[in-house]
Amino acid sequence: GSPDVVIHAASKQPGLGDLADFVDANVHATSNLIEGLTLQPPRLIIYTSTLSVYGRPSVIPVDESAPAGGSLPYGATKRWAEQLLETFQRYSRIVVLRLPSLYGAGQADSFIDGLARTAQLGDAIELFFRGDLIRDALHVSDVMRAIGNCIAQPPANAFSILNLGCGQRVKTSEWAHALVDALDSKSAIIPVDREASQFDLYADISAAQQQIAFAPMSLDQSMKVYADELRA
Repeated sequence: GSPDVVIHAASKQPGLGDLADFVDANVHATSNLIEGLTLQPPRLIIYTSTLSVYGRPSVIPVDESAPAGGSLPYGATKRWAEQLLETFQRYSRIVVLRLPSLYGAGQADSFIDGLARTAQLGDAIELFFRGDLIRDALHVSDVMRAIGNCIAQPPANAFSILNLGCGQRVKTSEWAHALVDALDSKSAIIPVDREASQFDLYADISAAQQQIAFAPMSLDQSMKVYADELRA
């Protein structure tokens, strides 16, 4: 029989690669998936997209009405995949979750994971932009809970896009201090005047709070959970 719920989380992650690699992994794979599901559509498809689709938003926190696209291959191809799934709403209910950077056991490439590796060694943590950059991130367990909520009680619309994020305006210096405290690390945190290629970004999560009862952990709580995982 057909699956009841499909969670589509396969993706080529941001970084190196030709445009064709991103199109294959993010666009063609999504197209093949929905083509394969047409004869026996599931009740619900949940797609893990990215806040990168917003590019560099003009206003933060960014909400779902902000223009999406992104000039880099990763954000652009994730957006195309969202649009392909939008065409499938006559068959299945679709929920697109736009995620920030994720950290936690098994994640390796987020800025929080990088901070944690340095903090565990007790080495100095240098923060570009004087540590004032605003970054969004979630512990992976918050995303799993959001997906569980979607399955149990999906949003009313046939097609929904919901931002997930910490819901707070958190600077990199605050992330670093919370992590160092949780790990009892001896790392010094050093603000550096160097400019970063990143820009301030965090998500407005009010739609997810209302529609799927999304309730991310607080900064201290999520860092404690992460520190316990790293020690395990």
